[in-house]
Amino acid sequence: MRPECIDSLIICNREIEFAYKDKMYSITYWNDKRKDYISFCEFFKEPTDVCDANQLLKIKIDGKTLEEIFSMLPDSAFIIY
Repeated sequence: MRPECIDSLIICNREIEFAYKDKMYSITYWNDKRKDYISFCEFFKEPTDVCDANQLLKIKIDGKTLEEIFSMLPDSAFIIY
């Protein structure tokens, strides 16, 4: 998935789930007025909160950024709510 698509989904507060290396991850949002309102985590783990898509795409899993991971995964790998 291209970074522009992720950015558009975030602007619309669409929740995103995906699998990577046999683990599930999610992107959700806090509904209060905090600056870092985008929450990313592996399922049932402590989240990392960021303020925009650029910061989100810089988060690393096993040495790869989410931007790199998203570009490798087919669109069908994402569940969007």
